[in-house]
Amino acid sequence: MAFVTFEGIDGSGKTTQAKRLITALGERDIDVVAAKEPDGGHIGPEIRAILVKQRARRLDAYEEMLLVSAARHDHVRSVIRPALDAGSWVVCDRFIDSTFAFQVFENTMSESFLDVVSNYVTGQTRPDFTFILDLDAKTALQRRDANAPARHSDPAEAHRNFGRIRRGLLEAARRDPQRCHVIDATGSEEWITAQILDVLQAAGRLHPIAA
Repeated sequence: MAFVTFEGIDGSGKTTQAKRLITALGERDIDVVAAKEPDGGHIGPEIRAILVKQRARRLDAYEEMLLVSAARHDHVRSVIRPALDAGSWVVCDRFIDSTFAFQVFENTMSESFLDVVSNYVTGQTRPDFTFILDLDAKTALQRRDANAPARHSDPAEAHRNFGRIRRGLLEAARRDPQRCHVIDATGSEEWITAQILDVLQAAGRLHPIAA
């Protein structure tokens, strides 16, 4: 059992890598639950709809953080914690580090306030491994713009300062190097997946597939 989260700015490939890890776990006959924020849980889709609807008005940092936190609390309580308690792996696209990067680094929210809310929302449910796919803002924007139909499909990314968010994610990694693993997102999909599997295997959580 392990709780694995993926973080990165839009265009970094975090969603692709989350899916690739889920596939790799399935090939090893490991039970895994796929999760995504802010969509997860019972109220996640409704919270996401609010975030999308309010883009034009641009919610302030506290409005956005409290909405996302409500969705996360439900997500942890109804999906993530039960799956972990049942012995399954959970692979989640975004979690607490996104909120830290978005609200503290981009929006200069009080870190102490965020800590109080986050600790209540997640309780003892914290990731075992977080993979931060690191990509410079210019390359990320180029990738995003090249995929025009999906542009701004994630409400967490609309109107964002990618440079500040990137710095926030790297700061999260600096503060918790045992949990957070920064991976160069300019590498090929296959190379990135190999780095992720190497980390999990080195930690004894995963074994290579026998030839």
